[in-house]
This record gives sequence, structure tokens and C-alpha cells, in this order.
Amino acid sequence: MQRWLIQRADLILGTTPVYLAESPYLQCVQYKTLALPIGIDPIIPSVNKVEEIRNKYKGKNIIFSLGRLVPYKGFRYLIEAAKFLPDDYIILIGGGGPLKEELQNEIKVLNLKDKVKLLGRIHEEELSSYYGACKLFCLSSIQKTEAFAIVQIEAMSCAKPVVATNIPHAGVSWVNCHGYSGLNVTPKSGKELADAIMKITEHEDVYDDFCKHALQRFKDSFTKDKMINTLLEKYKSLIS
Repeated sequence: MQRWLIQRADLILGTTPVYLAESPYLQCVQYKTLALPIGIDPIIPSVNKVEEIRNKYKGKNIIFSLGRLVPYKGFRYLIEAAKFLPDDYIILIGGGGPLKEELQNEIKVLNLKDKVKLLGRIHEEELSSYYGACKLFCLSSIQKTEAFAIVQIEAMSCAKPVVATNIPHAGVSWVNCHGYSGLNVTPKSGKELADAIMKITEHEDVYDDFCKHALQRFKDSFTKDKMINTLLEKYKSLIS
């Protein structure tokens, strides 16, 4: 059925060019594929809520991450990264899941309770404020299950740089343009995550450039209007 659908299709869409180029099922039909990145409305943080969060962690550089507490998200390596960060950094991880107890124990064993906080599920109305309050967003995922990671573009829409991972055959590192909107590192390396965080944040002029480029990356590639308009154009061309 899949082979028939691929042959029958006039156009095959994928969220990133990486996924399309490396799919073993699409090697003979690359001529009719098109990358159509996911697009979203920009996240608009509440100024007051942002201040509340920053006051709660006063004097700290907030590194934010978000996702289900499951193995492929690689949160154990983000926790490990805290060992290599100065004491004025704090990692906030939002989301619930089956690994909560295990990750909490890891934080305790590594004596990182003052540097890593598991926030649990964050209500929708509060989520934007964490993007606004953080210094940067970190995506520590380690498997191709993480195909795109919309959280990256949510952070970029708030002009926040991203530290992500070079997951083989996944589109994550394409979404986060290395050296422009952020940095991509080897999966399963807490040390590399920490080094990338420091490289982006420790010098104000460097950090400001990453912030500016993260927002520009969002505007150029990941707005909802761009996604819809591109799709409409393709439908019209197929019909005509």
C-alpha cells in the first residue's frame, strides 16, 4: 500500500529536506518531494509573568527545556550538563512523564537540586512566559523519534537561541541552523550541551547576535502564513 501511494502521489511533502533526502522509501521519487516546514504563530510572552519567573530565580541564567519525560528526549544528559555550568545557571525542565522519578533521583544523586528543577506539566497560559524568561532553549533529544521539534521554533519566535543535537537522519539540526540560530552538538553528551550553552551566553555581543538570528530564522522559515501560502501555491500548481 505504501509503495502504491508513493508511486501514485503527485507531490510528497516532508517537514524538513533532511527527512525527505534520507528516507529509504523516497530515493527513487525525490523529483516529486517538497520540504514544507511546520509553521506557527509567534509566541507572545506576558511581560508580568516573565518578571515573576525571573524574580523567582533571581540572579540566575535560566536554561529552559520542554517535553515528555521519556527516554528519547535525553533529559538525563541535560541534567548532566548542569555539572559543567557555573552556579549562576539553572536548568528548568517542563513536562511530565514516566521518567520523572528516575530523573529526580538523578538530580539528587548528582547533588544538583539547586541547578536543575523539574517543573512538571506547565499550563498553556503560563508556557509562553517560560520562553520569555529563559536565556536560551535546550533540546537534548537523542533519537530520530524527534523529527522536527516544534519547541525549537517556539523559542526562536521569542528571539531565544537554541542548543540542540545532531541526531542522524532527523531534521532537528536543520531546524536549528548551526552557528546562526543556535548550536547543535553530539547527542548523549552533557559536556557538549554545557559548552554550547556557555559559548552562546557568556559574551553579551555573541548572545545578542544569536538572539537576533534566532528570530530571523523563525520569520524566514517557520511562520504559519509561510507554511499555508506555500501549500496553497503547490495545490494550485497541481490543479492547473
